[in-house]
Amino acid sequence: MKRILIVPPSAPHDCSPELPLSKSIANRQLCIRHLSGSKLPVSIPGSQDCLTMDSLLRLLSLDPQAPVYDCGDAGTVFRFLTAVLAITEGRRTLTGSARMQQRPCGPLVEALQHLGAEINYSGKPGFPPLEITGKPLRGGTVEIEASVSSQFISALMMVAPLMPLGLQIKLTGNPVSAPYIAMTAGLMREQGIEVTEAPDLIVVNPGNYQFHPETAESDWSAASYWFACAALKKDAVITLRGLKESSLQGDSRLVQIFSHLGVNTFREGETLVLNQNGKADAQIGVDFTPFPDLFPAVAVTCAGLGLKARFTGLKTLTIKESNRIESVGTELRKLGFSAGMKADGSFAIEPGRQVTSGVVVHPWNDHRIAMAFAMLSVVCGQMTLDDPGVVSKSYPGFWDELERAGFLLTADREDSF
Repeated sequence: MKRILIVPPSAPHDCSPELPLSKSIANRQLCIRHLSGSKLPVSIPGSQDCLTMDSLLRLLSLDPQAPVYDCGDAGTVFRFLTAVLAITEGRRTLTGSARMQQRPCGPLVEALQHLGAEINYSGKPGFPPLEITGKPLRGGTVEIEASVSSQFISALMMVAPLMPLGLQIKLTGNPVSAPYIAMTAGLMREQGIEVTEAPDLIVVNPGNYQFHPETAESDWSAASYWFACAALKKDAVITLRGLKESSLQGDSRLVQIFSHLGVNTFREGETLVLNQNGKADAQIGVDFTPFPDLFPAVAVTCAGLGLKARFTGLKTLTIKESNRIESVGTELRKLGFSAGMKADGSFAIEPGRQVTSGVVVHPWNDHRIAMAFAMLSVVCGQMTLDDPGVVSKSYPGFWDELERAGFLLTADREDSF
């Protein structure tokens, strides 16, 4: 198994890590560009998710008869392509990795079937792989369970303008990750589509995308690990560029969250300067329903600072690249922290730590677990971490940036990362 040894810097180290572009924005722009028929270039990060999206959409354009579309571990790609293939004539199989086949897609499939799409399950009902026979859909009105994944709603929204009747999407249940729905609506409006949003109803008018890739910004989710580093590393000064104040990304809320974790944030245009003020709240509570991807970075920060924390809004975390409730709790406990689920469904962290040695942190094939726990080495000291290459899913340059920030990385093998 490939591993790296992470040794944090012993002295304060000022750094300006380069952030990847937002993969959430890029994946939506790639879909909208395909649906518009445009050939204009899109600025995308080098993350595996975006490369997979770009590759499969190019395959669909260049070889419409290709029979199999393999999304690997990319949940966003699978969900968006489910809707794109449903309205694109031809018979195709949409599949993914073993983990992807454990991640539900039933609400999206049922909504598309209600609109007339021909989609069948190849294996377990409600889960990938799918057999999709694409054809034009007229649109109309559809209900969808909104408490599983906002990407189901975004997928329907993006294909809706191509339907002659447009689409009225009625949301049932408690919507999760609502900022991502707003992001999709905002990007569609930039491309000439009329979208109306209400808490339980989204209306998309029929129309033609007028594609022009205006929005490109750094990834706020990736920035969360550097906020964690700033909170944990006394006297460090971290400069992050390309983060818009009026961002479409819901994870921009991390500025507010980390203000309670002792991080000062100074803004100069699209540049943020972070440092620790030593004034973290002794106790913190966060509802992660709007921004679940921030959970790993916030959880390790609270543990590292010795805070009492209780987190809610965690339902969608069980169906990410890993079950993040389980993976974060397990790895924190391995490192001697008290953390885990409570009977009321919340995740709790208690102050204090039993010092451990010889622990190997396992990222559970999850990029966000690897990056969050790497920052916890600031508190725990040198740390061995499995499978460092998993960060390529969203932040392929992460280890290079960590080295530039003064961390010493030693690989078991030269090609470990």
